[in-house]
Amino acid sequence: MAAIYEYTGVVEKVLGVQTFASGFTKRDLVMTDDVGQESKWPNHIAFTFKKDNTSLLDGVKEGARAKVRFAIDGREWTNPQGQVKYFTDLTGLKLEILNGDGSSTEPVPAPPEADSFADAGDIDDMPF
Repeated sequence: MAAIYEYTGVVEKVLGVQTFASGFTKRDLVMTDDVGQESKWPNHIAFTFKKDNTSLLDGVKEGARAKVRFAIDGREWTNPQGQVKYFTDLTGLKLEILNGDGSSTEPVPAPPEADSFADAGDIDDMPF
């Protein structure tokens, strides 16, 4: 299984969905550094969201702070002239839009209610 990485930055562009003859779809998200100041040479990093994950970019606005979870995918391709070429993709898996303080806008799951432990049995029945 591939390692999962995270990158936090600012959404620069959300490109349109591309559909290929095979039915494969992809959509790119370009992000820049989130250093709190303008950079003379910002990094422009493109993440590719594939198939069903293209919908994760619906409604994402340029300029929003975000955290993307991604995997690094690489592949080898031999062109018709016999030259081997290598490609690397940053495959987007999840996207969180962040608040100004860096916290997520995703809802936090509620903790279990205290009553849910009431039926766990008598305390003397516990194995520890």
